[in-house]
Amino acid sequence: MNADEVARIVGPLRKAQERLSGSPEAAAALLPAVNVSHFILGSGHAHNYEDYLAGFRGTVHPLLRVFFNQEEFTAWLKTHFVPPPRGTVEISGERYTLGYSRVSGQPRLLRLPSAETLMRPGGAEGENPLWLALDKAKEVLDSSPEDVDALHCAALALHFIHETGCTREFARFLAHFNEPRPPLRSFATREEAEAWLRNHPSPPHGASVQAGEEELTVGYWRERDQRVLVHFPKAAELHAVEGDEDLTP
Repeated sequence: MNADEVARIVGPLRKAQERLSGSPEAAAALLPAVNVSHFILGSGHAHNYEDYLAGFRGTVHPLLRVFFNQEEFTAWLKTHFVPPPRGTVEISGERYTLGYSRVSGQPRLLRLPSAETLMRPGGAEGENPLWLALDKAKEVLDSSPEDVDALHCAALALHFIHETGCTREFARFLAHFNEPRPPLRSFATREEAEAWLRNHPSPPHGASVQAGEEELTVGYWRERDQRVLVHFPKAAELHAVEGDEDLTP
């Protein structure tokens, strides 16, 4: 997921909010769907979500194997963990993609919703006003493939948040949208952070980590297996550099 893909999802949802201006509650209830892609992009979930989306659409990644139970899958994974496999698996009739913990790098199964439950999941999740707002958005949006796809991607992203266990983290993100996000992990030194990055099977691209006093952003291009920690200077640092330059003869 990149900035262009975020815009592709957000644009139609903003349009739905405008068309629902006569129903302020429905328009406000759409805010999590509007902002979910921003959360995924900045929290280090981008690659996990890309695979989740591909698995739902049945494209790009193959069905790796069918398992009768969890124990059979766990035994198989022990011999297929490195390099990390990409694709879907079926366990006891349920479909999953294989994701990786942003913090530890341990593999985790992410259950894929069926097409029937995509826009209205069951249980407590489906009782949330957000899903009713998504129904209203579908009614007021154009029937163009772009609008329908954006709506489905937003709904799938919300399922993804639920499956990854990030519901509370996402709620905090929405409540403090304009505040700096805390680092995903903290290390005493940059060397420790580099070692963590090196050993992570699928580093959380876009997440921030703290190394000593330095805040770093994780960069990971898995096609080339390129990994980097980038320091983006803060506004105060830039002003300090500008001030030093002004003092030079």
